[in-house]
Amino acid sequence: MNELILVLLAIVGVISLPCSYALITLGKMVDEFPEEDKTTRTRGITSPAETTKIAVILFWVMFLPGAWAVLQEGVVIVIVGITILFAICLFMLTALVFSFQVLSTMSQRKNENSDAIMGVRAPPPAVSGSSSHAPVDPVAIAPTRKGSLSKSLVHSKSFLNEGVTLR
Repeated sequence: MNELILVLLAIVGVISLPCSYALITLGKMVDEFPEEDKTTRTRGITSPAETTKIAVILFWVMFLPGAWAVLQEGVVIVIVGITILFAICLFMLTALVFSFQVLSTMSQRKNENSDAIMGVRAPPPAVSGSSSHAPVDPVAIAPTRKGSLSKSLVHSKSFLNEGVTLR
């Protein structure tokens, strides 16, 4: 039984090492991501890079007692160790997913802001019978924003007019 537990602990440890590295790297990427109006960002304990480093340190600080508890003979201690290991692995997975989502959202907002600032797009080519194409000058067009389905349903006239009539 102890051999199986040791193998599982080794697998969790080996998987957790690249996850820790990825989490620290994502924290640095989020921290270095340019903000909209600020040229410099304040660095401190609450910056994303430092917070992810603290989270990874806490992960490994909790991993060691969890691994120790799993290797003990008492049933309660083994259950506590399994619970700690399971909880910190879920914590690591959640932190990775959250960091990827934050980075994705920040890059998407940056792209939306740059489109709104530039506002320059080439219009689609005109369809005509002639074979000569005139050069098209870029035209300033306001970017369209995607709204939520609920907002579009509430603000659409056809939805409001086709509603239930009160008697």
